[in-house]
Amino acid sequence: MNIMKYAIEGYKDIQSDKYIGIFGNPIKHTLSPVIHDTISKELGISERYIPFHITDNLGEAISTAFSDGVLGLNITVPYKQEVMQYLVDVDPAAKAIGAVNTLVRMEEGYKGYNTDMPGLYKAITSEGLDLAGSKVIMFGAGGAARAVAYMCVNYGASKVYIVNRTYENAKKIAEDMNKAFDKDVIVPVSSDSYKDIPVDSYLFIQCTSVGLHEKDGLPLVDDKEFFNMAIAGVDLIYNPAKTPFLKLMEDLGKKAINGLKMLLYQGVMAYELWNELTVSDELVEKVYIALRKAIYGDNIVLIGFMGSGKTTVGRYIESHYGYSFLDTDAYIEEKEGMSISDIFATKGEEYFRKLETEVLEELSLNLSNTVVSTGGGMPLKEGNARFLKKIGKVFYLKASSSSIYERVKDDTGRPLLQVKDPYAKVCEMLEIRNPIYETASDFILDTDRREVETIASTITSNI
Repeated sequence: MNIMKYAIEGYKDIQSDKYIGIFGNPIKHTLSPVIHDTISKELGISERYIPFHITDNLGEAISTAFSDGVLGLNITVPYKQEVMQYLVDVDPAAKAIGAVNTLVRMEEGYKGYNTDMPGLYKAITSEGLDLAGSKVIMFGAGGAARAVAYMCVNYGASKVYIVNRTYENAKKIAEDMNKAFDKDVIVPVSSDSYKDIPVDSYLFIQCTSVGLHEKDGLPLVDDKEFFNMAIAGVDLIYNPAKTPFLKLMEDLGKKAINGLKMLLYQGVMAYELWNELTVSDELVEKVYIALRKAIYGDNIVLIGFMGSGKTTVGRYIESHYGYSFLDTDAYIEEKEGMSISDIFATKGEEYFRKLETEVLEELSLNLSNTVVSTGGGMPLKEGNARFLKKIGKVFYLKASSSSIYERVKDDTGRPLLQVKDPYAKVCEMLEIRNPIYETASDFILDTDRREVETIASTITSNI
């Protein structure tokens, strides 16, 4: 195939019945193959996704791809606008946005679509948010912001403010979109005039590159009080997982959503267009997990009975291997404003177990490079094991009943051990829980008579 001359190293010799791919420059670090090859593998479709490095020869490359029978293509920077001149048709939404990211093979050539916009909408709605009737504050006025502005109006936002340093850029998007929809919905705002935005509740969407680098601060508006108007914050950036903007959202108790699901859904939608099929929700979740692992690497999840060493080992990995550390019990105590013992005493164990599941579901959506130490009872509830494995690789720290008793016998903060014979209680509970821990784990590690350094080393070498 002549098109393979553009393929990046590692892909030039791939053989398949059908080919799909992506054009861009640079393109070496694209994650799109993770999405599409995972779907093809799961569906048993002989179709491979190839990254093509296109420099100054876009028209020729498009023609070559079509002649070679390439089924479909994604288009990324810097070609989302330029590619439109080489297509036989462009979807109306992509035409209004002024950018194409997906090419679908037709009889005489390729038709262009924009799946970024519906992909972001799907990502937002999957988090329980609704654009219909909502008010939005956007940051930035580049190509991505243009697509976001279209999405907001298309799905029924009642008012959209575009905040940007260069007022004219925001004004241009506002004028184009208001004209396209024949209604006055979008308002341009200079970043110096952000206080002119009426006090209200808004969905905040961050469309700039601020947050990509370690020393970046907040996007365009360095006023934390301003962000109190957010009902939730969406950042198009997905790496790092938590930008300063999203960290502030969390600090303010708001829902914080990064761009990973947008990347996921725009890719899934492209695959569906190319193959004329529907990807199931179950498969989408598998792709999401594969994508998270490719970007962030696996988190480490430690499960086991109380006193098995989860916190000690987790803290050691944090300090020696560069991971963050999160203790689910401590996390729940902070959210509830009371100790685990008090939660048990005032609200009961059933309420606490419900909290554990809610925390697991939350962590499974937005966590990276973290060691998670879980409460001893967390894997017991049906369904929790699935969330644990969605977070990362699960290690069962196994210890004998005698070792556990020696470690916890003087700890009055263990509500389940406040009984007449705590050692007998440990033995009884461990007998029930041990097989559940083993089933829920990916790796079992005996912590009796082993140094914390050895345990931590074994865990990190098995990620």
